[in-house]
Amino acid sequence: MEKRSDKRKNVLWMFIASILIILIILDLDKSRQIDSLNAQKDLLFEQTQKNQSKIDSLKLELDTLHTLSWENIEYWIDTLGIDHPEIAMQQVILETGMLSSDICKENHNLFGMKEPRVRKTTALGTKRGHAYYENYIDSIKDYKLWQDEMYDGGNYYSFLSNVGYAEAKHYIASLKNI
Repeated sequence: MEKRSDKRKNVLWMFIASILIILIILDLDKSRQIDSLNAQKDLLFEQTQKNQSKIDSLKLELDTLHTLSWENIEYWIDTLGIDHPEIAMQQVILETGMLSSDICKENHNLFGMKEPRVRKTTALGTKRGHAYYENYIDSIKDYKLWQDEMYDGGNYYSFLSNVGYAEAKHYIASLKNI
């Protein structure tokens, strides 16, 4: 009988040991899962930090491109595909007084454009008798819209004169002297 009792005890201890081993394995598996989740969380955090750094870098670059400078004006005139960019730059110089006029500073208007009545525009309205824009890039975009609608090719100085671009009598001569 004692043998039977010992056998039962051994079976019971083996059963308990098996359960303990299973519990240890399950606990190890949970630890691995937790470690894996923590590693994924750390990786996600690291990727988020890298993405935020890229976003900050792009914002800085965009802010730089929105800063009024001769280099940026040339960049946007080229990027937007303005016809006769050298003459457009002469117009910016003349119309803004080398970027110092109030129309340039307050209206972000680089070309002395008036608010159009009919054509598509980026102008927000009229201030000081001229179109005003959210930023100077919108002024260049508006000039491009105007060019696309009005200019069919040929001598650009003649075109500007024929469409009556400016009220000044010697506008074309002034442009050519820049």
